Amino acid sequence: MGEIYFLIWLFPLLFIFHDFEEIIFGKPWVNRNKERLMEQFPMLANKVLLHFDSLTTSSFSLGVAEEFILISAVTIISYLTGWYDLWLGIFIAFIAHLIIHIFQCIIFRGYVPAVVTSVICLPVSICITAEFLRSYSITFSRIIAFSMLGIVLMIINIWGIHKGMTVFDKWLAKYQKG
Repeated sequence: MGEIYFLIWLFPLLFIFHDFEEIIFGKPWVNRNKERLMEQFPMLANKVLLHFDSLTTSSFSLGVAEEFILISAVTIISYLTGWYDLWLGIFIAFIAHLIIHIFQCIIFRGYVPAVVTSVICLPVSICITAEFLRSYSITFSRIIAFSMLGIVLMIINIWGIHKGMTVFDKWLAKYQKG
């Protein structure tokens, strides 16, 4: 069990390392690639660009902080209770997230924010999962069930934080004015 105690703490570290790239390069990348995105993906770009144009780096960082807090809370609870099913499901959802960034890069045929850290974090995350599964007794059906739960929770959370980012940006604009 000692190995699991170490492995689970790598998740918050990998997550924040990965999301730093998104925070740093997200807004400048969108601004630089607006025209190409509109040409290559007109239907998707109309919705996505409107949303990302209105977001500030501050509000995006707030969303990342919220995700980091949730991942850290799940990690702490898993550490304290010794129950890792939900942690594993959310970690597998993170792996799916990394794979999505790699596919975005392939489809875009160029750099997209978070692909560099996705390429770095993916093999590390797969190794962590393999080592974790060697130490933790869990059935295949529970792995699938909690992975699906993790993916659903991730989708719901991302949807919610993007709505919250818009609200936060409006509040931040009012705050800035005094």
